Amino acid sequence: MGILNMKKLTTMFIALVFVLALAGCSATISGTEELIARAREELPVSDADTIELRYAGLCGKDDEALIWFVSGNEYQAHYYLPIGFNVVGENEYTFIQSYKAVDRAMDIAVLEWNGGYSVIINDPNCVAVKITDDAGTHEITIEKDAYPYVFYNNLLPSEYVFLDKDGNEIN
Repeated sequence: MGILNMKKLTTMFIALVFVLALAGCSATISGTEELIARAREELPVSDADTIELRYAGLCGKDDEALIWFVSGNEYQAHYYLPIGFNVVGENEYTFIQSYKAVDRAMDIAVLEWNGGYSVIINDPNCVAVKITDDAGTHEITIEKDAYPYVFYNNLLPSEYVFLDKDGNEIN
């Protein structure tokens, strides 16, 4: 075998390894347990195996889903982790990327995503969100026992306010 053939063989082998590695990056994830396992990969290594992590909810636009996860329990601080996935089937996804949410108040986080805003509310004192956007001002009411509550507003708001049961703003 000549040097030229050896270089071709080496190049083809490297290309094959690269293609197989890329195929592994877009593996189909099915069901809540696999989603949680994939979300654990996005946690800091020191927390990945010890911190409690649970599925909180999802919102979608076109063929993409933003799935929120909540880490921590009553003895740990909560961390809100939104992860983008492509929807490839019923309850089947492929990973796109994880995001860093912005904390707006205790146990409330938001993320600008796909031209709108996704919100997770895990504070039972928050019973409504008043949103002002290009469509006007509207209010989203949160049902009792619906926490964590995840929703998507497909327009970027000029203002949004989280309200308690008395209509006061939650800071």
